Amino acid sequence: MRDDAAKIAGAFLIGGMVGAVVALLYAPQSGRETRRDISKTAKRIQRDAAELVDDTIDTINQFAHETRDRVSDLIEQGGELSAKAKEEIVKTLDQGQKMIEKQKKRVVEGLGL
Repeated sequence: MRDDAAKIAGAFLIGGMVGAVVALLYAPQSGRETRRDISKTAKRIQRDAAELVDDTIDTINQFAHETRDRVSDLIEQGGELSAKAKEEIVKTLDQGQKMIEKQKKRVVEGLGL
């Protein structure tokens, strides 16, 4: 469900960006004004994209933390799990968290923030 919301938000963002560029290019104004408007629009779109990325990353982080908490609860309740299995689950969750942070860094660098 969260994934659908992110896709919808991304689609609106891209649609707004395309609409803004087309409107600026066909606007009856001087080149200087058009360039200024394009620059302002690009900055606004970059800011909106960064906010969308941050929101998405926060949602993913929240999901990862909730999953970790649930797994920890299951581990505590599940005396049948071996110590090695418990370590593997925690290790996998830690690797997932590191991967999320790495992807966040790549996206932020890609957006030039």
